[in-house]
Amino acid sequence: MTQKHSYRLQLATAGALSIAMLGGFLAPASAEAALVTGSVGISIDNAALAAVTGGWRIDSFFDASYNQIAITADTVGGVASAIDMTLPINTNLTTTSYAAVNRTLQATTMEVGNTASGQIGLSGGMRMSVPGTSSGSLTPYDFRLQKIGGVWNLVTYDQFFSGTTFLQLTNTSETVNAGGELTLSGDLIFGNGSNKYPSPFGLTWGSFLGIFATNAVVGSLSMNLPAAVPVPTAVWLFGSGLIGLIGATRRKELTA
Repeated sequence: MTQKHSYRLQLATAGALSIAMLGGFLAPASAEAALVTGSVGISIDNAALAAVTGGWRIDSFFDASYNQIAITADTVGGVASAIDMTLPINTNLTTTSYAAVNRTLQATTMEVGNTASGQIGLSGGMRMSVPGTSSGSLTPYDFRLQKIGGVWNLVTYDQFFSGTTFLQLTNTSETVNAGGELTLSGDLIFGNGSNKYPSPFGLTWGSFLGIFATNAVVGSLSMNLPAAVPVPTAVWLFGSGLIGLIGATRRKELTA
C-alpha cells in the first residue's frame, strides 16, 4: 500500500468514527427500554369542576418544592387559584415515603413502549375548597398516571386512603414520536366507576364527592416533552473540524 493510499484510509476511518460519535449523541434512545420523562400539564376548569362537585374548586397548587411538606387547610404558600399547573415527572424508580407529613414521591416505572404496565410518578399537589363555606379542604396530591383496563387514570396517594383515582382521561391521544418519546393528551372527567383504582374503602374521588355527571369534562391534561439534551460543544468542534479536514484534503487531491 502506498503512503498516499494509507493516508486516505486513515482519513476515511477517522471520518467514519466522527460521524458515528455524532450519531451516538444525536440518536434517540430505544423507545422500548426508555422510561417516560418530561412533565405533565394539567388545566382545570374551576367553573365546570364546581358545577359537578357541589361547589368544590381548586384554590391552590403546590409545586415540587412542597413535596416533603404536609398540605392542609393551613399550609401557606403555593399558587392561589391556580388552574394551569405543571407537574414534573419523577425520576425515582421506587416510591419514596415521607410518612411524618403523609407524603410520597411516586415512582416512575413506565416504559415509553409499554404503557400498559408501570406508572408515571408526578410531583405536586392541589388543595380544594368551597368558597364562602366552612366545608374545609380536600388535598389531592402525590399523583401518578396509570392505565387501568386501558384507561388512563390520574391517581392520588395518601396513607389513609392509599391509591385512589382522582380523574380519568377521555378523548385521549397517545403516540410515540420520532424521537422515541411518549406524547399524551386528553380531557379530564371523574368517570363512571369502571377501570379505576379505588381506595381500600372502595371509593374514588368521584364517588366520595357524590358526582353524578361522571362524564362532564372538568379540565385537560397534556404531556410536555423533555428538553433536548445539547451535544457538548467539544464534540461538535471535533466532529465538524475533522469532517472539514477530510473535505479539504479531498479537494487538494482532486486538484493535484
